Amino acid sequence: MKEERAIKRKKRKIKFFIKLGIFLLLCGLIVFLLKSPLFDVKEFTVEGNSYYTDDEILVMGNCKTGGNIFIGTDVRDIKSRLEKDAYMASVKVKRILPDTIKIQLDERRQVAAIVYGEKYVVVDGSGTVLRKTGVMPEITVLKGLTISKLSVGEKVEAEEKVLLRQTLQMLDVMDKNNMYFKSIEVSEGEIKAHVLDNLICQGTPENIMKAMENDNLQLVVQELFDRKIERGTIKISGDKTISFTPKID
Repeated sequence: MKEERAIKRKKRKIKFFIKLGIFLLLCGLIVFLLKSPLFDVKEFTVEGNSYYTDDEILVMGNCKTGGNIFIGTDVRDIKSRLEKDAYMASVKVKRILPDTIKIQLDERRQVAAIVYGEKYVVVDGSGTVLRKTGVMPEITVLKGLTISKLSVGEKVEAEEKVLLRQTLQMLDVMDKNNMYFKSIEVSEGEIKAHVLDNLICQGTPENIMKAMENDNLQLVVQELFDRKIERGTIKISGDKTISFTPKID
């Protein structure tokens, strides 16, 4: 019996020292990881950005090389900083061992600028406000809307709620069907979409969308371009009912 108890005590001591050894080994490994220059951040990579450049993203995220990838670089802080910008739909920041931080972005795409006094309100396809600017952006300009609520990062609201929704839908159809309008004038019942300054498509949003989806509007515009006609009104009263007059109402 005494021998058995002695053997058990010996086994317990052995297990204790094994566990202690493993613990000390892990502590040593952690210290190595935290102090080794092998794990100093040498590079940041950025994916998914189009509006902002890589350098702009790194400045916005306060990204700096040289810190330890585990404790010297706060990926949550980088993510939080970037998410404050309205252009960011989603942000992911990952550690890629041994020395790289990867930033993956899903940016909101600006599709229109709503005239707001002497400024422009830039929105994405859902109507989310991305920014306000005093310089006219090189995107479709929407005129005639009365903005009732405006806050960067939130959806814009207008008194012409239905027309705003329809116009944004029309811009989506435009983008998918090889068309481009420089500006769109919104009024009750109808809109005027400018292909050029003096070449206008006139009709309801529904009819203009159908005409684009069927390629009928694109064919008419291309024929006018081929004939070097850059002034007039393309009247759309149905997806297949399109007429042209050189006059501008």
